[in-house]
This record gives sequence, structure tokens and C-alpha cells, in this order.
Amino acid sequence: MMALMLERFVSPGKGNGLRATGRIRKGELVISTEPLACCVSNRLAKEVCHHCFTRLLWKGNKQAWSGHKRECKCLQSLLPRLPTDSVCLAARLIFALVCCWTFPLFNSVKLNVLKEKHTMKGIVTCNCFTISDGELQEIGVGLYPSLSLLNHDCRPNCVMVFEGTKLELRAVRDIDPEDELTISYIETLSLTEDRQRQLEEQYHFTCHCQRCDSRDKDGLMLSGEEGKWRLLKEALPRLEGLKAESNWEMLLESCRHLLSSVGGEIPEENLYKLRITDMALDATVHLGRWEEAMSYGVTTLPAYRQYYPDPHPVHGIQLMRVGKLQHYLENIEDALDTFKQAYGIVKFTHGEDHPLMTELTMKMKECHSEMDHHSSSRH
Repeated sequence: MMALMLERFVSPGKGNGLRATGRIRKGELVISTEPLACCVSNRLAKEVCHHCFTRLLWKGNKQAWSGHKRECKCLQSLLPRLPTDSVCLAARLIFALVCCWTFPLFNSVKLNVLKEKHTMKGIVTCNCFTISDGELQEIGVGLYPSLSLLNHDCRPNCVMVFEGTKLELRAVRDIDPEDELTISYIETLSLTEDRQRQLEEQYHFTCHCQRCDSRDKDGLMLSGEEGKWRLLKEALPRLEGLKAESNWEMLLESCRHLLSSVGGEIPEENLYKLRITDMALDATVHLGRWEEAMSYGVTTLPAYRQYYPDPHPVHGIQLMRVGKLQHYLENIEDALDTFKQAYGIVKFTHGEDHPLMTELTMKMKECHSEMDHHSSSRH
């Protein structure tokens, strides 16, 4: 359902949009909604429950079966081929529209599908949202009609987080009445030309937000000697391939070599060095090399602070990852400080009742308890 604090309006140069009807404070929940249709990513089909989207598959099999039994008949005719995620979602949308034909809430959606002569692929591609887990890892895609009017900004005033399939939209800055509400359609940690290219290719518009027009972060992202950072840029496709294959040993060896070769000549804020450091962090975590992982994680934090000036889930999750490593390695005071920084972000991006906040609060309590124990044992 559409919240009372929002209304549809014509956004200059963008078509329809959503704006605030009253003041919305930073961290406030703007809207919470379930999808009209959703599906788990094919690569996680055996790991994630198709009903509640948790990684405990047994939890929701029975609830999911009512939907699956329709699809199975269709899928059997395609074997051994499997449809892509977008095709699966389009099929779910068709089933949802047929099944809820009598519900007025969805009539406008169905009429738009029929009258505007969009292809189903176009509807899915331009209006679906990536559903992520608590670690911001993609687990599926969903259609949320009440939020499809939100327009893009590379520095948005709202962010979306998920709890299962439920999408929550929260303000990350104070929003005044009649201000437009915006989200980012893409990961914004990219150069202006790359963000604009992705938006043009996937969503068919050219972004002219303040950040794109000013290109305010591009200089920082390309800081350092060009000859050196170009080597890092050119290596990224191969590294991403190793990551996709879960070839962690080779990925780590490659990242180590590249980071060593550029040394201090490229600052940590350089976009390509940051991406490779993040991949080294992923590799060391998967390989259980905790000391090295913590070192890489700590190295990324100053850059994250610069690139995410507003509360942002990506920044909060990165702090939590580093805090967990510090805590595991018994750097308790550092861990507590890092968890506190994460708390200052997550309370706005996820809200006090989100499971991630529960986990974060528990981690801080553990740190306080361990510090008290160490203190008492010394006296």
C-alpha cells in the first residue's frame, strides 16, 4: 500500500515520480511492501527458500509449493534448459496477474501492462528490484508496483533494504514537503561515465543529477599515477572471473601481486585499487586467513567514508564485516569502535527492529562484556 506521506506527481524531465506530502526525517520508514511477484536467482535455487527467501530451505517448502506446482508443468517442457531469472520473474508476474484478477489493487498494473503495449521483458527489466540478503548479496528479483515510480539519483535521499522479500524504503536525509523521493538504480561507486552508460543501457535515460553534472568524485576515484592504475583497471575482468568461479587461491594471489606492484604510488581511494582490495578481502575471508582479511578490510574504510557521505547500507555492512574480524581476532576495543560506527549507519538504513540491528547490538554487548571481564581479571 502507498503510504500517506507520499503522492504521485510529474517530475520535470523524468515523467512520473513520488514526492513527500510532509516532512520525513532521516531514518524514518517511508513505506514497507511485499512484492507482486518475485523469484530466487537460479544460481541459488537449492540454497534459498523460494517462499521466505531465507537460506534455510526447509523452512518454506510447503508455503512455496502452491506457486511451484504451476511452474513445474511449464519448466518440464523446457528441460534440460533453464529460463533466466528475468524470464522466471516474468512468468511469476503473469501468474500473479491471472490469479489476482479480481483484486482492485492490481487492476491498474494489469491495465498498464495491456494498454501501454510494453513487452514483458521491458516491464521486468525496468521495474524489478534486486532482492538482497543481510550481507547485501543478491538472492533474487522482485516486482514492487507501489515503488516503481521512484526516480533515480546517484546521491539519493532514500535507500531500500530487505527483510526476506519485504522491501523497506527509508530516508537517509531529512526530506521536506514536496521534495522528490529518489533511490539509486545502480551501485554508485563508479565513475560518472560508467554510471551514465549503465543507466542508459539498462533504463534508457541519461542521468543529469547533481553528482553526474559536477563529477565531484571522479578526480578522487582516478587519483594516483595513471600508468599504474590502468594496470589495475585492465586486470579487473580477469579477477571478477576468478571470483565468479570461486577460485579464491588464484584470486588472492593475483590481488596480492597487483597491490604490491603499485604500492603507495596509488592511494587507497583510487577506485580500481579499492575494488581489488575488496576482492582480496573476499578471498581471504573464504580461505579463513583472518589476519590478512582484517588488514584488507581496515584499509578500505577511509575510502568508504568518502564515497558514502550519507548513511548507506554498503558502508554499514563493510563496517560490520571488519568489526567481526577484529572481534574474532580479539582486538576488542577496535571491534567495539567499528561496531559503533556501523550502528550509527544501520540505525538509519535498516531501522531499530531489523535483524541486522539485533545482531549488531548483540556484538556490541559481547565486546563490552569481554572488556569488563579483562578489566576485572587484571585487578
